[in-house]
Amino acid sequence: MTATTTGRRLTCPPLYGTARSPERPTLGPKVAEVAARLGKPPMPHQQHIFDVAFEIDPDTGLLAYSEVIVIGPRQATGKTELLLPVMTHRCVGFDDALAEWSRRQFGHDVPAPGPQRVLYTAQTADDARKKWRDVHVERLKASRFRREFRARLQQNMEAFVWANGSMWAPGSTTGKTGGTGDTLDLGVIDEAWSREDSRTELGMRPAMMTRPWKQLWAVSMIPGLSRALPGTWPWLAHKRQVGRARVDAGVRRGTAFFDFSAAPGLDPADPQTWWSCMPGLGYTVTEKTVREDFEAFDLVDFEAEYLGWEPLASTPRWKLVRQETWERLRDSRSEIVGRPVLSAEVAEDRSAAWITAAGRRADGDWHVEVVEPGFRIPRDVVGLDWLEPRMVELVGTQNPWTVVVDPSRPAQSLIVPLRQRGIDVTTPSQREVAGACGRFYDATGEEAPVVLEDADGQEAKPGVRVHHLGQEDLDSAVSWARKLDLGNGSFVFVKKGSEAVLCPLYGVALAMHGHDVKSVAEVEDKIGDVW
Repeated sequence: MTATTTGRRLTCPPLYGTARSPERPTLGPKVAEVAARLGKPPMPHQQHIFDVAFEIDPDTGLLAYSEVIVIGPRQATGKTELLLPVMTHRCVGFDDALAEWSRRQFGHDVPAPGPQRVLYTAQTADDARKKWRDVHVERLKASRFRREFRARLQQNMEAFVWANGSMWAPGSTTGKTGGTGDTLDLGVIDEAWSREDSRTELGMRPAMMTRPWKQLWAVSMIPGLSRALPGTWPWLAHKRQVGRARVDAGVRRGTAFFDFSAAPGLDPADPQTWWSCMPGLGYTVTEKTVREDFEAFDLVDFEAEYLGWEPLASTPRWKLVRQETWERLRDSRSEIVGRPVLSAEVAEDRSAAWITAAGRRADGDWHVEVVEPGFRIPRDVVGLDWLEPRMVELVGTQNPWTVVVDPSRPAQSLIVPLRQRGIDVTTPSQREVAGACGRFYDATGEEAPVVLEDADGQEAKPGVRVHHLGQEDLDSAVSWARKLDLGNGSFVFVKKGSEAVLCPLYGVALAMHGHDVKSVAEVEDKIGDVW
């Protein structure tokens, strides 16, 4: 039996990674052979992980690392092609021959591994079973290992039973049991960010205590804010903190740690940043795909899940307009002069709603604000019972030009009841919605210089601007929003994950649209009457 390093060049090394100890033999090439038999030879970074994680400690003749932590970007680390060979090799490669080789090599009385027990866990037991059925079973059945095992498919008792007596099962664990009987040789924690605490690890480790060749693997990306709030994945955060410290200290025992993240301060939009931290780029993922994902994702989610930058609760978004641009437009004394326009927006799950207003100020600029909740209606109100009666009340007291409701969004259920009450309701087309988004964006002055000069070099008044009161709901909506290009220079506002946070922004943009349409139309009608 041979166990040497491959020596392949690593073009995308981890930002923090346990270094290879060349004086130690490794089972890494054996794991690579298993990967090839499964149909997909390892990529360079996967081979590097195999080579380090499966080093043999000459002082014991056993594995040098009992724990392996891998953190990397989504879709660009190849988690399945990392874990599948590891679990398969555990079932076929840990045998009496391995123990005999280790005894001859190092002179230790190394115990034979015996039949191995493998437990694969994901976010939930159902997720683990689904991954096992849909991916693991199909891959192994199509591989050159198909005659070496049988798949037990009985519900809640799923397992690969190998000819040598090894067993590999999907499931979950608690603090009391490892989930596979009295012993466990290899525990795998996939999507480790989903662990709120250490119960999964505590469920595995007692079942591994008596197993000489034991190893625990945890693999994960860093979750974005749309997936998990800061502080809700402390187990992975702790593993990352300790792992980085061990790498900095040059520790090469106990835990092998690999963190494929971009260095802080790099430009998240620069492809060179992507190439620095996405080891699968150029192999399984193209730069074009990453570019499309960058444009489709919220920036903070992209930075977390693709670049490995841990998001903070206060992390600013501000991809639509810069925060300083929006702050310049804050005016606590701003108000509408004349008739306003109202708009209604409803969250997709119908748990919340907003009434917004827009109109012109004395200087001709726009004023926008969130009317409710926050004035007569408590900000923490849940449900829609208040929406229609409060809108009717506001129409009676404010005499708006119109009420704008997008017929393609959840608030469309308000159109008929309001019209039945004799209220004028404007229902913009999708083309007009895109125009409303563009009108709002232009009015922020994001693309304009801070100071304009006239032909004589004197400071000139900028174009029409939109002013606001600094309300939390609207500020948050603007900070979260980004543009989704519709072609021909038009766009709408979108946000990855829940769109509810954008409702105040859509509301004021649509109210501005309604004001332009209705106020201009009435002026034109009056001019026609004069003539």
